[in-house]
Amino acid sequence: MWLPRLRWLLHRATGAVADYPARNPVTAGYLLLVLLARWLVGELSPAHASAVLHAISTNLDNMTRHPVFSLAASALVPAGGLQVVTVPGIVGCLAWLERRFGVGRAFGVFAAGHVLGTLASLAVIVLALRAGGYPDEVRGTLDYGVSYGAIAALTAVSPFLPRRLAVPWAAFGLLYGFTETAWYGALPDFGTFGHASAALTGLVAGLWLARSVRRSRTEEPSVSPRTGLG
Repeated sequence: MWLPRLRWLLHRATGAVADYPARNPVTAGYLLLVLLARWLVGELSPAHASAVLHAISTNLDNMTRHPVFSLAASALVPAGGLQVVTVPGIVGCLAWLERRFGVGRAFGVFAAGHVLGTLASLAVIVLALRAGGYPDEVRGTLDYGVSYGAIAALTAVSPFLPRRLAVPWAAFGLLYGFTETAWYGALPDFGTFGHASAALTGLVAGLWLARSVRRSRTEEPSVSPRTGLG
């Protein structure tokens, strides 16, 4: 009995993969671009790869000199390969947002998470440097990747999940940054604040999208048989 079931599952999985670009064209294109960028960086020599990653990093030094370039370029290269939130956040959640709400809103959530997560981490760095909580070399540390945008997309779908899943799903996104935290005494690293801020941004965006859906449903005019027949 298990062999026909396995064949059916393989058939469904193959069909889903084959249909993915057609159903989520912009997300699929973005994924391809991210994987290509990661491959290109991996093909460079260690010295050249380090130079590229330092150039695109959204650290404090770069963001005071070329913020737009750093924000755009840093969202093209995943840090350390595909992180835990990358696959569900982009492959699944961002794609679903694209299908449900269109490219503009889906990538608006992603961009908002990426930008606000970065700005939050920079604010923490500035305050911590002034207070002596971080060492001065944090100003130029590497900070790039897609995880801020991915985690925003992940938490944005929380309001559309069944109630028993919505809260733990959102909680995972909000607390994800603490799973790989480096501590400076009692102070977590700036990436923890960045991930939490990006996740909160996505959650707020998801609640706004859910509210807009409910509003559009209540505002739909009811059509009586007489009106429908003209």
